Amino acid sequence: MKKNILIITSSFDKTVDYLIENFSNVKFIRLNIDELDKYKISIINSPKYIVSLKNSEYTIDNLFEIIHSVYYRKLFLPSLENYNNKYHTYMQKEIYSFIVGLVDSFQGKVLTAPSILRKVENKIFQLKVSTDLGFLLPNSLISNDNNQVNKFNTSKTIAKPLATGKLTTSTAVHSNIITDDVSDISLSPTYFQEYIEKDYELRITIIKDTFYCVKIIADNKIDWRDSEDNNLYELISTPEVVKQECLNFLKACNLDFGAFDYIVSDGKYYFLECNPNGQWLWLEMKLGLNISKSIVEYLSD
Repeated sequence: MKKNILIITSSFDKTVDYLIENFSNVKFIRLNIDELDKYKISIINSPKYIVSLKNSEYTIDNLFEIIHSVYYRKLFLPSLENYNNKYHTYMQKEIYSFIVGLVDSFQGKVLTAPSILRKVENKIFQLKVSTDLGFLLPNSLISNDNNQVNKFNTSKTIAKPLATGKLTTSTAVHSNIITDDVSDISLSPTYFQEYIEKDYELRITIIKDTFYCVKIIADNKIDWRDSEDNNLYELISTPEVVKQECLNFLKACNLDFGAFDYIVSDGKYYFLECNPNGQWLWLEMKLGLNISKSIVEYLSD
């Protein structure tokens, strides 16, 4: 019997298109939040907690009774251009609470619960966890005090976003070198990090206890994402120290999935960050990996 997996995503999520196309042995129930008006979702508690889901293709009277797991992807909100601007912020918050509450109320397997993502995606939380676990890290400062930042910035310093850095579906804030003194960041708290000359970088994608460690020789020495098409990629064995650190981080954060970024310099492995909802399809396509298979097996188990 096919397992039913609910995917919370968007209409333009190519990764979900890929999963649906390549895993016919699984029944995916796709909920595109940017098209929320195409669905009718109701949550009632009489006589018990029941979630119903309807659209033009199907009617599911008790969603949680038929799904095996949930794959929570990126939540992109619908356009509200037909509504008065003064209600947009309120409506966005209500939609967000509606979907996040729905997923967090599911008692089965979720990759990964929004309540966990909200905490772990924040770089302050990650800095605390990785420091407590004894990871090797570049010297770091998170601050909105430009005087403190300028004292910290005695040599090359990287500035990067605290959260995901996503501005729109097509633009994002990546890491940059600071070239001048910082003036006023009182309303723009920022993550600053010592720049370390790297030999190469590592991207380690983990599903439960399955590791995909990719060596990246980047054309852009500041942020490899800014030179993706020119980078060199190679699947390698995960260094033991990195493997143990990643497992410790996942355990500390109650995660079963993580996309970890490290830089390697003079044989030392510096932890940068973990994306608990990171993208992986591009690596699968470049190197012929089977990350998708591991994710579907995890969600179907």
